[in-house]
Amino acid sequence: MEGTKQKPITQRMERGMRLWLFSQASCYIEYQQSDKAIVLLEAMRRLEPENCDVHRMLSYGYLQVGKSEESIRAADTFLKYAKPGTDTRAIRWIRGRARLRRKKQAANSQAINNT
Repeated sequence: MEGTKQKPITQRMERGMRLWLFSQASCYIEYQQSDKAIVLLEAMRRLEPENCDVHRMLSYGYLQVGKSEESIRAADTFLKYAKPGTDTRAIRWIRGRARLRRKKQAANSQAINNT
């Protein structure tokens, strides 16, 4: 097969493999192993940057590991790509929790600096 160009991995990766990766990430989230889920989800994000489900799970995963900024960024990206009429209550709750956590971290940091 010399002379033939290979398709980019995003086109070669079978739908079944993408679903498997997503299922694995979902299991990791469910079993409180968000750090492992984030690795898979970040890879999926690179393959499918407009996939809202990936950004939703990333936002939750980052919230679980205490990375508020990343959680907020993923939530905002979800909202950017969400189709009109999509239920956004869960992602808005996640984003709200991440913002609250960020605010508390900043207050704690300020208190430490003032002592």
